[in-house]
Amino acid sequence: MSSLLGLNDGADSGYYIRYMPSANAWKTGDEEVDVKHLLLDPASIKTGWGRIQLGLSPDWHWDQQLGVRASRPGNTEEEKMEYKRGFSVDLFGKEIGLRTWSATGTGATMGFEKLYAAIHSQLADNKGKVAVVEYTGSEAIKVGKGNTRVPQFSLLKWVESDEFSIESNGVYEEPETAQPELATDPEFDDDIPF
Repeated sequence: MSSLLGLNDGADSGYYIRYMPSANAWKTGDEEVDVKHLLLDPASIKTGWGRIQLGLSPDWHWDQQLGVRASRPGNTEEEKMEYKRGFSVDLFGKEIGLRTWSATGTGATMGFEKLYAAIHSQLADNKGKVAVVEYTGSEAIKVGKGNTRVPQFSLLKWVESDEFSIESNGVYEEPETAQPELATDPEFDDDIPF
């Protein structure tokens, strides 16, 4: 049964995508997906402080202005250290629909920052358009004492698109509901106090 309010229909779990450096893979939920070409909505880009913990919903504190650091959230030093710099951006792929990619991981943020530099350099000439990007693979790097993978992208072109509205991409459709029949009995109408 579909939810009329869209509160318990499971649609929310389908709106996210994540890059998993440990598996060198993109995932929507638990399903691995093949990502090649994506539309990226530059108007959706946000930066901020995120706390992403296994089994809990992410806790984001977005910057008021893109790229201008807000104060790190948290009441104690220990709590503040749980937050890392991160980003969020809306993507659309023909195979995956509309997705939000948000991350605080080193590899993902390095890859996105490099892609954003290319987008930012062309943004003024492409107002109102979305970027067509290609995921070209990843680069394994050593960071501190650990290893990660940095997703690599190419900015191919800019296009006009309406794919960033939920209704247009087929991921979520408003359920059809039957309209109630109206009473036509005149005596019934007299009993209604308004």
